[in-house]
Amino acid sequence: MRTGSILAALLALTLAGCGGGSGESDPATSSTSAATIATGPAGDVTGTGKLPPGAVGPADPAEEQAEGPAATEASPESQAEGPQSNGELAGEDRSSAVATVSGYIGALDRHEAGRVCALLMPGSLDLSKLPERRGGCASSLRASIGTRPPGGAPAWRKTTLVEAKPEDLGDRRARVSATVTHRFSERKYVSVEDDVIYLQRVGGRWLLAKPSGTLYRAVGYPEPPLDAFTPPPGWR
Repeated sequence: MRTGSILAALLALTLAGCGGGSGESDPATSSTSAATIATGPAGDVTGTGKLPPGAVGPADPAEEQAEGPAATEASPESQAEGPQSNGELAGEDRSSAVATVSGYIGALDRHEAGRVCALLMPGSLDLSKLPERRGGCASSLRASIGTRPPGGAPAWRKTTLVEAKPEDLGDRRARVSATVTHRFSERKYVSVEDDVIYLQRVGGRWLLAKPSGTLYRAVGYPEPPLDAFTPPPGWR
């Protein structure tokens, strides 16, 4: 279930705690300033920015309780400190940052583990945090995507990027505040969450400086770990 409290907690962490100035707008209420996208069946960008039908929590609380902890809950409580935003990215930097985020989520959706690893900064994914380990990043991630959470809760099946707002953090760094929808096995509804994706410009392209909450969802975490939302080490 997506509620105002979940949004408020995530936004307090990623914007207020991460150094967003008073002039920054809330991506949950200022969609006109966001890079709004949605991926279609073939991975095309549709530009609708609309949530799909059923993108809400279950109407019957008993159904949710029977399934265990809701797979939409991701509300870290402590604030993080991080780099100041210099405003939204513009021009080619903006479009390429959004394309990187879209490609990352699309690769998870298609179980393209090698592509996901190629979009991550080398060494940024701690393989010990994956439920399955098969040696390197690609083989371990390939074996882990779609794993059920402990206790047999519904497994992740699909994520769609709905909206993305890229911000310039200076030093060839960016933070993308994203809205995503998740589908899980044995669930009739779509879960809506906010993700925070940190990017580093390397040569002529953006790479993810660290895995985001969506990756942890895909490998069976009932909630993303708190450090998925905080800036990478050294980004102070």
